[in-house]
Amino acid sequence: MVSPDEETRTATVVDPGPPLKLLSQQSGTSNGRKQDLFKQDVKKATGEVKDSKSKQHVFAHGLHRFQHLPCDSPVRFMMYSEAAAALITLHADNTVCLYKADGHKQTPTAHLPFMGLTVTKISGHLVGWGPGPVFTLLSSELDPLDAAHDALDIRVCQAAEHSTELVTAGVGNVCVWSVMLMRCKVRIQEGLQRSTFTQMALAPPRSDRPHRAFAVCRQVVTVVDLDAGKVLQHKRDLCSRDITAMVYCSQLDCLIIASEELSITVWGPDWELRVTFVGHNGVVNSLFYCPALSMLLSASADCTIRCWNMEKGRVIECVHTEPEDPPLFIGGNRKGDTFFSFSHQGVDFWTIRTLYTLHCKLKGDEIAPLRQILVSPFRAPYPTRILCVSGDSDIVLVAAETGAVLTSFKAKQRVLCADYCLHKEILLALTKKGTVLQANTLTNPITLMQEWKKRGQGPWRYRDNVTEDDVQNLPVPGPACCLVLYSYVAETQRALEEWRSLQDRRGCSYRNKAALDDAKNKFLTILGHSGGCVSVLKMDDGTVFYRTPAHNGQRVTAVQVYPENGYLLSTGEDMTVVVWRVNPFVQECLSKMLSLHCGQPLVYLAALDRQLALTFQDPTSGTFNLMHFNLLNQSQTGYSPVEGHLDHFTGLCVCPDLEVFVSSSLDGTVCIWNEDNHLIGTLQLNAVPECLVYGGFGGELFLGIKGDLYRMDCAKFLPHIYQQLLLYTYCAEPVPDSPIIENKECGKKTNASTDKDEKEGLPAITSNLLSTEDTWRQKEHDRLVASNMDLAALLQGSVKCKKGKPPSTKETKKEAFDRYMKIIYGLPFNIKIDFDETSDKDHFEFDPEPCAINRYVAPAVKEQVKPESKLIIPVNVEKKEEEKAPAPKPRPLIKVKPLPVAEPKKPIIVEKKEEPPPEIMPPVEPPKPKIPPPPPPRRPRTPPPLPQREPSPEVPTFLKQFADQGWFKDLFPDKKCIPSTLSPEDFSLQLMGCLNTCSAPSKIKILAALQSLHIQGLLENTDQLYQGLSDLVSKFVRYPMSPVERSVLVEMLHQLMRLKSPGSDFVKKLLTLLACKKLGLRATVLHILTALGVSEAEPWLWPELESWQTELQDQSDVWKSLHDRADCWLELWTSRYKEHSRYLYLKSTAKWKPLTFSVVDVLNYFCSIQKEEHRKKCVAPAGRKNTVLLPLYDCSSQPILRLGETYSMARTSRPPGLILPPLRSRPFLVHFPSFISLPLPRVTLLPFHIFSDGDWVKASPRRYFIQQQSYVEYYR
Repeated sequence: MVSPDEETRTATVVDPGPPLKLLSQQSGTSNGRKQDLFKQDVKKATGEVKDSKSKQHVFAHGLHRFQHLPCDSPVRFMMYSEAAAALITLHADNTVCLYKADGHKQTPTAHLPFMGLTVTKISGHLVGWGPGPVFTLLSSELDPLDAAHDALDIRVCQAAEHSTELVTAGVGNVCVWSVMLMRCKVRIQEGLQRSTFTQMALAPPRSDRPHRAFAVCRQVVTVVDLDAGKVLQHKRDLCSRDITAMVYCSQLDCLIIASEELSITVWGPDWELRVTFVGHNGVVNSLFYCPALSMLLSASADCTIRCWNMEKGRVIECVHTEPEDPPLFIGGNRKGDTFFSFSHQGVDFWTIRTLYTLHCKLKGDEIAPLRQILVSPFRAPYPTRILCVSGDSDIVLVAAETGAVLTSFKAKQRVLCADYCLHKEILLALTKKGTVLQANTLTNPITLMQEWKKRGQGPWRYRDNVTEDDVQNLPVPGPACCLVLYSYVAETQRALEEWRSLQDRRGCSYRNKAALDDAKNKFLTILGHSGGCVSVLKMDDGTVFYRTPAHNGQRVTAVQVYPENGYLLSTGEDMTVVVWRVNPFVQECLSKMLSLHCGQPLVYLAALDRQLALTFQDPTSGTFNLMHFNLLNQSQTGYSPVEGHLDHFTGLCVCPDLEVFVSSSLDGTVCIWNEDNHLIGTLQLNAVPECLVYGGFGGELFLGIKGDLYRMDCAKFLPHIYQQLLLYTYCAEPVPDSPIIENKECGKKTNASTDKDEKEGLPAITSNLLSTEDTWRQKEHDRLVASNMDLAALLQGSVKCKKGKPPSTKETKKEAFDRYMKIIYGLPFNIKIDFDETSDKDHFEFDPEPCAINRYVAPAVKEQVKPESKLIIPVNVEKKEEEKAPAPKPRPLIKVKPLPVAEPKKPIIVEKKEEPPPEIMPPVEPPKPKIPPPPPPRRPRTPPPLPQREPSPEVPTFLKQFADQGWFKDLFPDKKCIPSTLSPEDFSLQLMGCLNTCSAPSKIKILAALQSLHIQGLLENTDQLYQGLSDLVSKFVRYPMSPVERSVLVEMLHQLMRLKSPGSDFVKKLLTLLACKKLGLRATVLHILTALGVSEAEPWLWPELESWQTELQDQSDVWKSLHDRADCWLELWTSRYKEHSRYLYLKSTAKWKPLTFSVVDVLNYFCSIQKEEHRKKCVAPAGRKNTVLLPLYDCSSQPILRLGETYSMARTSRPPGLILPPLRSRPFLVHFPSFISLPLPRVTLLPFHIFSDGDWVKASPRRYFIQQQSYVEYYR
């Protein structure tokens, strides 16, 4: 705060009343000129967005209550039924309520006096238990089915994970129940007479441990062996007070206990204490462990619900419930997407809301926070990259789309800030001593190129365009304390081509520094100094291009550039913001336009067109302000002191597409402000954001949290009117960006020296070799990645031919054969061979040059790759010249004409290649006597290694593609055992046998192998394979099915479709799978039926099968029962389809043809019948008499005829009856009359009125009719 006397001299940002002072450097500057300076690049929002004052929306990350349902009677028990997909509650007045996931509440009429309910693994059955010896089997409608007569006292009941059994505990007993028989299998009472169990947890059996139960009586935990039916031990030293909640985590193999000590303890299998959770101020009433999220939830009497991380042993978040109404129970489903709790006042539904997700795992060390995030502002065709500065000296370059680490850099000094030039692939980093580091980002790790020390730190001189008084009075600029890169790209196409050429040299450490100086595209390094100076450096050598005093000789705290508007912003300790005009093509590239005095130290600033946002903070008074200033009309806008952050700012950025400002704070919140400085959204995080930056599109943000990079889309949490702005924003497709191959020796080889003489003295050959080797390594990696992507696309079937195959003609076949001969044998086109006996038999007329070129290019490539070639390059040139003479020796069997072949070799090949050696030979004269190296190239010609490969043909060729698979090694541990006569059909049968015993992931790979054999055409007879896979479908069906098992079953169905056209057996299995609702294969089966040709299967076929499973009386074998019903149903409708086809034949006049149809035709007939019945039930709405209703049937295929008569015709519907078909041949009919005389009404042959020519000219209403549906009985 400021004193009253200071208020008259300066304006402070804390008080929103007085405006900020604007100190203009040029009195003649007009508002029009300023408007030209800050041109508008982002489209303005609609008037509705501008004028509306949206209410503040608060969203919290983590556990979120999305619905509260009050209850008339207190809840005494709650459980979740996955079969009913609903939450079932029992109330104190014995009423029952069912709560659906959408919040719909159902209240059955039944009253249940049970203490609790437990879901069984038998479909559609529950068990009601307690109080006392009550154990009743209930249906899905909560109707009692059976009751146990030998039950003991029951206080708690749970279902076993590995079986259909239930385990109960009560006063002096623990029992194991068989739900099917409703009898007690194991009854344990010995040693438990004085125990009243109130809590229980079950541990599934393992190879070294039996099925156990942990029962709690006050502070004692009793361990019971349920298999042997005996008590193992009593643990009395776990807690000093009563245990209030307990749960067993089979995933971590631990027992979690909460007691009245207000702590939660986690115990291992040998009763070793793993971790203790402390934080609740009240008794923990309930515990729930979510295996999908690896998270423990606890509900306490202190009116809080806490989430705990079991792996790290710390609290994730704490959610406060209604005061004076603590949660009594907490639970959830297995997926972890819905949680529920109840209290005395009602039932609450909870979910996990995700505001931000982990994008890239950096160090993850809390001691080394993420201090700076920078996103490249260039969009496609450039990839978006993120520069992260973490810790003291670590810099990481991350791909924005995938989160993969591209490359990294480790500086020897502390890094203050950094910037990245994408067009030149250059990293700029500023150290604490004021040294600027220039590094090459084409290598991994990033290699240092230059170090610019003490740039711009010297005293002022006259060449700096300052006066004599400034030279004497201005302080020395001192070391640089902030850095930013100004990129001005005028020729975009040339810059793109240059960047693409750099990508071809990824992995290469050598860089041409002269290419960094560009005449058109300018890249300037701008530094802010501690002595009140702003200097501009060149990109190529770091020389000072221009510098100017700023901020009254005080420290420059931050600099920001806006190349799209052509200006630079700088802040200093003099509490001012200076706006600079940037002109990169002149010497005086910076010109001060205006200065804004703030009156308080600035922390962060951001600009959106002409709107400037500034953050101020005063910890002593507890004020943390965000102010807006309009640079054109010089007006400021504050905000309500009630809104905003409660702690120090950590970041501020702009989302241009949404036209909002986003700020972050140490209080763990992210606030979103509109252009009028109104708070429109608050995002409550579970951690402290260390820094914040705009992601480049929409509302995408990147945050630093605990040293890692996180991603957030704030647009999803804004009002809908802001989200509509993104519909009109162009979003380019992301550009793939792969990491650079890591080379640990790259940095050692190419570390740049500060001495220019040493750089110029490097030998050119060594630099070329280093660049060639690095480039070759990078290209090999890219080639492998591309081949893997192509193979994956082929396996997935996503490869499509962009251009159709042209028609095959004689010319195309001839051209294809010529190209084949040239590629394989090196022969030219148009081979001419003389077969006449008069000519020379060994005479072949063809050009020998392609053969010579092919023979000598290949060895040259191999020699360049070898590392030894770095020092023997000149000697290799001589070898090539000496080996040219014996080149024709490999052709002893073909006699070539000597005159045309020998002459062109000497002048063309030898003379041209002898010109460069004289320049290289003088410095390599000493190595000349070392001619023995010629033998190494001849060694590959020796055939000794060939006999060693003889055993390989014993393995069939089609098996080599599977040799590296794990399932193949399990099937054939020793390749010598593979019979050479193994056929693909026999191999496919062996794989089919392995499907019964292998794991689910291996089954998917084996099915992929069978598909490959089928696609390659190696399986001639697929009947046995089809039948075997068809039989395995029923064996793979389980209740319930894991996602992997479900994927295996789906892949098997697709494989059956590929092997053979679907028949009735396959369709029966599809109908059975569709009727099994618990399998979750509805969408997949409907998609397969649609692919087979069944139209509209979902609206008409699915409702028929939906009730099959619930109507089954025998639930022992669901698959067999449903399959039998599908068989009967399909047989019934097949007979009906035959009758329908026979009826159509009788009505038609076509000749008799044998009736041929498929199962798909039967299903389509059924869907058409269901559709027609639905149409008949539809009732036309009541409307006006002149209303025209659209017919429900399709009339597009029927002719439309024009009816030109008047209203004198009366139409009636067709009389009911059967139309007999015409008799085609009647040789057996004798004395049949040709006609029958019947009394008929008189028919007038000319019933219409005769119009004159004038009447025809008049426009008359046009009427149409459909001939097949219009009938005339008689005329009146």
